[in-house]
Amino acid sequence: MIHPHFTPDINLGHLVQALVVVTTVGGGIVGGYLSLRGELDVQRAEFRVALAGHEARLNFTERVLDERRIEDRQFQSEMRAALERVMQAIAGLRTELVQKQDRK
Repeated sequence: MIHPHFTPDINLGHLVQALVVVTTVGGGIVGGYLSLRGELDVQRAEFRVALAGHEARLNFTERVLDERRIEDRQFQSEMRAALERVMQAIAGLRTELVQKQDRK
């Protein structure tokens, strides 16, 4: 079995190896950061487009609902007026019937 032998000596090779390891790790971290940042920017842009589409649909739906409410109110007021006319016509017919029965 091989037993490693450690010495406290540091030479140029050790410094170069340490520099390569630090540079590789640092480059990986920076590359990962830049890659993630780019992906986040793309996702943010896609999200904004999707959000704008949803807002447009919501605005359209709100406008349609407001128009329906206005139409419903107009219909209700027209029906109330028509019902009032029908009730007056019925009252007039009652009056005429009562007057005809009184004449007999």
